[in-house]
Amino acid sequence: MLLEQVDKPFSDGRYVFEPKIDGHRLILSRRNGETRLYTRHNNDVTAKYPELITNGPDIILDGELVVMDPDTGIPDFELTMQRFQSKRSRLPISYVVFDILHFDGADLRGLTLMERKAVLDQAISEYSNDEQNCVH
Repeated sequence: MLLEQVDKPFSDGRYVFEPKIDGHRLILSRRNGETRLYTRHNNDVTAKYPELITNGPDIILDGELVVMDPDTGIPDFELTMQRFQSKRSRLPISYVVFDILHFDGADLRGLTLMERKAVLDQAISEYSNDEQNCVH
């Protein structure tokens, strides 16, 4: 879903409000051990962000890639675009995930957003625990 500007703030239980990250929208798709990254225009940008290629279950995530300003710790759109457009830049990135569309063989698109967010929370918790177990 793309941003939509409104005249004034509102509150409505039918909506989920999330902070605007001001990053670069990316779909992360991992299938059969191969990770691919796509822009919202379906351009493959996997080679630009090798640090996002990790092991784990089959998954499709929707999120935003950001570069944080080293002085403020706040997402910086100019630095994010600098990283995206440069072939040599290795500015550190963060991938902020806000939705999960597929997980471990299950298509989740038929679930409500809140149900998908619960699966996302579970998937991240399980993956984090697996990563910690690998470190020990």
